[in-house]
Amino acid sequence: MKKGQIFSLDFLISMVVIMAAVGLLIQATEFNTYNMKEERMYNEMRNVAKIAANLIVSSNETTCSDGLGGHLMNCVDTGADFTKITGFLTDSGYKYNIDQLTLAGESILGNEDFVEIKRKAFMDDLIGSTVDLGVRVWKA
Repeated sequence: MKKGQIFSLDFLISMVVIMAAVGLLIQATEFNTYNMKEERMYNEMRNVAKIAANLIVSSNETTCSDGLGGHLMNCVDTGADFTKITGFLTDSGYKYNIDQLTLAGESILGNEDFVEIKRKAFMDDLIGSTVDLGVRVWKA
């Protein structure tokens, strides 16, 4: 090293390599953080859709009456009041669409990311004929 020289060529090359390594580390961390956030949002939507589908086929307010004061699981009464389920969805910040019911909800616009959960159920106590009840949920 000569007198008055501040940086050597070796020092400059090593700093470039170190900065490149730090940049790659930051980029990999950002990528992993983004993927974890997306997975968490998807899991939350899936759980909300599962809860809504389970409520539809098992709640006393939406299932068919058996005539003895009880209710039939997986038998959906299409004339029932679905406001508890739809209220749960809208209050939690989600939009929804429920297939096979007169209560259609909203339609998916554009390229919305959604989760669909299907349940087999009887409609209006029709013995022998099942339908696939699809519950689609997406973030409002």
